[in-house]
Amino acid sequence: MSPLDDELRAALRGRAYEITPSPDPLAGIERRARRIRRNRVAASVAGSALAVALVAVAVPALVPTAAPMPVTPATSPSPSPVALSAAFSFSSPWAYRGAGEVIANGNAETFTREWALSKAVEPDQVDFVPLYGEVVEVSGDARVVYAARVRVTGVAEYGVVLATESGPEFLSRQPLADQATGLLLAVAGDEVPALLVVAAPDSASLEYAVDGETFTPMRLREPGIGIVPLERPTSRDAVRVVAADGREVFRGAAPEPPRTIASPEPSRVRPASPPPSPSRAPAVPASPSPSALLLGKPDNLLGWPTRGITDAALVERAAAGYARAKGVQRSQVSWEVLFTGDNDPGQRYTVLNAWVLGQRAQVFGWIETPGRPAEPQLRPTTTKGQVLAAILLTEIPGRTTDELVVVPQPRTGDVIYKSSSTDAGRSAIVDGLDGIAIVDRAKNAQGDRLLVLDGNGDLDKPTFSGTVDSVLCGQTGCS
Repeated sequence: MSPLDDELRAALRGRAYEITPSPDPLAGIERRARRIRRNRVAASVAGSALAVALVAVAVPALVPTAAPMPVTPATSPSPSPVALSAAFSFSSPWAYRGAGEVIANGNAETFTREWALSKAVEPDQVDFVPLYGEVVEVSGDARVVYAARVRVTGVAEYGVVLATESGPEFLSRQPLADQATGLLLAVAGDEVPALLVVAAPDSASLEYAVDGETFTPMRLREPGIGIVPLERPTSRDAVRVVAADGREVFRGAAPEPPRTIASPEPSRVRPASPPPSPSRAPAVPASPSPSALLLGKPDNLLGWPTRGITDAALVERAAAGYARAKGVQRSQVSWEVLFTGDNDPGQRYTVLNAWVLGQRAQVFGWIETPGRPAEPQLRPTTTKGQVLAAILLTEIPGRTTDELVVVPQPRTGDVIYKSSSTDAGRSAIVDGLDGIAIVDRAKNAQGDRLLVLDGNGDLDKPTFSGTVDSVLCGQTGCS
């Protein structure tokens, strides 16, 4: 033999010594056989069952590439298809019903993306299921009932999403229970507030009881979609859902009606497919008192157009923050966006003219800074003839100054900032921001002033002249 042959023979002999002999397969087979034998009920077939089990487990034990044959434990009968369809699940969701056009043309993908953004996750990490869609007759708004969850955390909710000028608005957000069989939503109706009930498409009946006991069928808009007016308090009212097999699969208390008869949000962007209905604003009593329950927008609303960037998720978080600051539910507040912006250090902010339904409007600032809790800034109620709103960004990462954001009335003149009463002043208008002024302001500055000129730029006729502190004072102090 050649030296190479000798080396190969020696190497193979050495590898053979390193191989550990496999354990005796018969011992494992015997253990499995005894376990299978104990599971057999009929003693008369124990011998044959053992033989079959021995063959079934011996083959994969002796052939390394074969997967072990599973032993199926005894289980209770599977639920019937009717029982499964009565409960919502993301693995087998209820079919979509209603107007198909409101989720077409990329709308469903937009809703998914914005909902994911509101949960600070990527769209591919969520399940977003449209359940029912319609175009509201009074306002012409596209309204979609949805169920959604974040897969990793399991956090799930259902609610209503509307198309708005600044993007989707998510309303009536409520936790979604596992295996839910009925979803209840108080919504704006065609003429009065309404209760919208969403259940499985094959539900036999959706029923409503004013006294909590005497149930009558609800009017159905689609299979499994019921609606009933909510014209009064619902302390005793109840809803139930009857499945196709006659079982009552859901019973729950009706929610309280919303406090407005029309959608409280600002003007909407109608879907491209359906023709929009003419907007009909609800009647507002003449000279309403500040404490009156208004059916429309408050009489002190600034009514300025939206300026700046579009960030629907940020605005939604701001609206929720405003509700918390006022101590009310999210569904009880509305707003108009005055300005939304950001800066290089990563702060994002929005300035709203917001109100609790039935109350007067005020300026509200919402500032989000990386690594810090969001900061709400409440200002007093707006006044007739008010010409500017302002918020102050503080503790800006990497900066030694604060940032004053001034939102003046549209079509005004220059905004001049003076660091003191003797300072000549400088223009604070930022190009490309449609009249918005931004000022690098010294921390804890005092005595600095703002001068807002009229549309003609007349220094002798300013529309505002006063201290910065006077416009930063809020309900509980000054920024």
